[in-house]
Parts: sequence; structure tokens; C-alpha cells
Amino acid sequence: MKKVILMLLIVILFGVSIYTVLNYNKNKNNSLQNPDMNNSNSSVQNYALNSADKKQNTFVKTKAIDFKLKDLNGKEVSLSTLKGKHVLINFWATWCPPCRSEMPDIEKLYQETKDSDLVILAIDIGEDKETVKSFIDENKFNFNVLLDSNKDVAIKYNITSIPTSFFIDKEGNIIYKKIGAMNIEEMKSFIKSS
Repeated sequence: MKKVILMLLIVILFGVSIYTVLNYNKNKNNSLQNPDMNNSNSSVQNYALNSADKKQNTFVKTKAIDFKLKDLNGKEVSLSTLKGKHVLINFWATWCPPCRSEMPDIEKLYQETKDSDLVILAIDIGEDKETVKSFIDENKFNFNVLLDSNKDVAIKYNITSIPTSFFIDKEGNIIYKKIGAMNIEEMKSFIKSS
């Protein structure tokens, strides 16, 4: 009887150990952090790879959380004032390679749809205005860029990896959530579906 109890205890401890290790690695890979803070080139590369590998589309039908953020000119933008329009919200940062790779396609989409009922809001997470403005000006992007310097909106939207995009319908409902970089064809496909 003692042998059975001892074996059972060993199996349980082994199972708990494996679960703990797997759960730790999962949480470590999903955390939103700025790799620049680590001063390690391998951290930046690992973060970029993890972000790129998490490409997933999620159909969602939930009310978008309202927010107010300032754009690069200091003008306050509120999501609730955009009801009646399709909205693409893209969470990103200048230090994020997958984010940077999709920016030219976001600009193309903006140029093709700027006279329509689609509003693009690129929300930079955690960076100062000068860094973001320099990046946007250098690349000659014209779409709306908002600053979430304190990461308040990113937290409300449960952003764990960037880039992450949300497609919102005219009633203010989130229709799709996309984790990972997109190309213009994907963006157009999501917009047509919403």
C-alpha cells in the first residue's frame, strides 16, 4: 500500500512540475514588453519571432471599449465619436519589427480608403511623442496615430502581443481581432466582412 501511495505521489508531483514549466513558458512568451529595456539583441529577435508566430484571427462580436487618446498633433480622439464608421485599430510600437513591416500596407489602405467611412487608428504603445513622430515623419505615413503612453488602452484591450488589430463595425462592435502583422489583402478582407 505504501508503494502505491509513493508512486501516486511521484506521478502527481511530476505532472504538477510539467504543468508549471509549460505554463511559465507560455506566460513568458505572451507578455507585452519593450525589448529595448533589456539591452539584448537576442531579446529583440526572440520577441519579434514570438510576435510573428502568433498570427491568429479571432471572430469576436463584442462591444468595443471606448477610449480617448491624443494624436501626434495633440488633438483628442474618442472611439465613441466614430460610431457609424468602420474602424481599424492597430496596436503597435516603433521598436517592433512585425509592426514596422505592416505599416506600408496600412498606409496603402489609408490612401485607398481615406474618402470612405473607414477610419484607421494606429495606437502606439508606451513610447514618447518624439520617437513616434520621428518614425511616422521619416516614413511619410499619413494615417491617424494615437499615443497610449501609459498603456492604459492596451491594458483595457488585453494586448499581450503586437501588432494586434481590431476591426470594428459601424455599431461599435469588435468583429475581428488579428494578432500578428497583416498585408493589405487581409485588411481588405476583414473590412469587407465587417
